[in-house]
Amino acid sequence: MSDQAVSDQTITDQAMSDMAATAAMPQDLKNLQLQFAQALITPGEQPELYQQIQDSQQIQDSHFDADQLLQIYRNNFVLSLTESLEITFPVLRVMVGEEFFAQLAKAFICQVPMEKAAVAEFGDLLPEFMANLEQLSEMSYLVDLARFEWAYSVRINRMPQAEPFPYQALAELSEDDYERMSFSVNPDLTLFQSQWAIIELFQRLKNWLVQREACCTVNSSRESAANAAGYKSDSEQTEDDPLAGLQLDQPQQGYIATTGLAEVEYQVVDSGIFVLLEHCQQSQLFNQFEHDDAEALLQQGISSGLITGFILRSESGV
Repeated sequence: MSDQAVSDQTITDQAMSDMAATAAMPQDLKNLQLQFAQALITPGEQPELYQQIQDSQQIQDSHFDADQLLQIYRNNFVLSLTESLEITFPVLRVMVGEEFFAQLAKAFICQVPMEKAAVAEFGDLLPEFMANLEQLSEMSYLVDLARFEWAYSVRINRMPQAEPFPYQALAELSEDDYERMSFSVNPDLTLFQSQWAIIELFQRLKNWLVQREACCTVNSSRESAANAAGYKSDSEQTEDDPLAGLQLDQPQQGYIATTGLAEVEYQVVDSGIFVLLEHCQQSQLFNQFEHDDAEALLQQGISSGLITGFILRSESGV
């Protein structure tokens, strides 16, 4: 940000601070905050706020009017939230292209109110917003890609909560107990399914992003070395298409999970284990799970850490 931009922002900050200080009651301050938040996304619709800013001593001493100073805030607001969305949805950004993503982000920011103070949590409603866009009506896989990437981002830097499966407690159960048993899905796990091959799509593009970043670092080092030696460096490389051979119209189901290193892994699973995990998440009794390979699927779920516990229901079913 330039020195002039910093100075302009400082004037705007001081003006808003003066206005907040004159708000005698908490309700007045709340109304001021609501008006300001609305003015950031709908220019010209808060005449009372514009007049208060214009009457501020800081504004009178500056060469900007209220609308110009609010525009400074507005630009910074949109820019900061756009950058946050770029960090949260890098794969989606690659898939749709930088220009379309920038337009999508701006529309989302201006039309969907920011309900949480944490910028990192902004974006949870982006998939729903995309689902209602007419220009994406025939590209529903982009909505599912956004949904998967949001679920992935939510898991980043979380510490795992799951405990080891209680094999000893299971061994001590009576035969009658098995009739009242339901199993618990790993709490560090998010289930995901789509009519599209979204998990493979995400994996391909994410790996491509990692490789591109690594190549850029290497090429930058080579160019620096070549320039120092007086040689010309050809950094242009033919990039393979990360989506070559992908059959996008294949349904996929799987999970996203926090690992022991507070990292995130994702995996495609077959329909049998996925249906079992859904059954368990609904807290249904295991003996109500109708599948030819129910026992084998249960063993698979436990041994792979997808199922981490069990609960005995009372006679009333609670």
